[in-house]
Amino acid sequence: MMILLLLVALSAPTAAQTDYTLRAAEAELREGDYGRAAEILDSLESTGVVSPEFYLALGNAHYESGRIGRAILAYERGLRLRPGNADLANNLRYVYSEAGIATPELPEAAIIRWWHMLGAWIGTTGAYVLALVFWWLAVAGTVWWYLRRREMEEKRRFALLPTALLLALIGGGCFLLAESRYAAIHASTEAILVTDATLRVSPSSEGSVEAELSQGHKLYITDRVNQFVKVQLPDGRQGYVSLSDLEVI
Repeated sequence: MMILLLLVALSAPTAAQTDYTLRAAEAELREGDYGRAAEILDSLESTGVVSPEFYLALGNAHYESGRIGRAILAYERGLRLRPGNADLANNLRYVYSEAGIATPELPEAAIIRWWHMLGAWIGTTGAYVLALVFWWLAVAGTVWWYLRRREMEEKRRFALLPTALLLALIGGGCFLLAESRYAAIHASTEAILVTDATLRVSPSSEGSVEAELSQGHKLYITDRVNQFVKVQLPDGRQGYVSLSDLEVI
């Protein structure tokens, strides 16, 4: 009897863990239990195995559960992984509109948008690897030109050095792409209010009230003071909110 009870006790955590899977979350979404689906997806996010599709499902689950702030946070995180994703961008605009929050971002220039999309497509590691490949090709071409310049045909001699320079410039562009992609992924100055919050003029719960903010507002962190953060809103207003009221994108 004791052995049977022990086996039941040991199997209980395993059964609970198997419920926290992507398949279980998908089943909850199909059944319309969005709160449970959001709970499962939130637990899976901490594993780091995420994708734009994952954040789309997480945002939808939070939105249907009435958690506007966390829905916006999920869509923003998904767009950070894949800028320009139409489903994420459309859902984000819709939720902002439903919440009565003015869109916090100004339209990006097309070249900047394409730059971000290219960085997301190639990836940080891929861009660094391409930079090294192009730089080594440039160095090899320059060395080859120097060692063989007297034996080369005139056309090849005059074409090789500019080609090496072009390869070096492409390598530099790939390096800048990798750096900008890394900075975009690891930026920690943008945050979303996940609860309604009070914007105060000083980092204290007794500080004068600057404004009452609803969840979902996008903020830019400029400083941290104990359990408060100094933030700036897209319209230029500044103040302090509690650290527990927001989540970094």
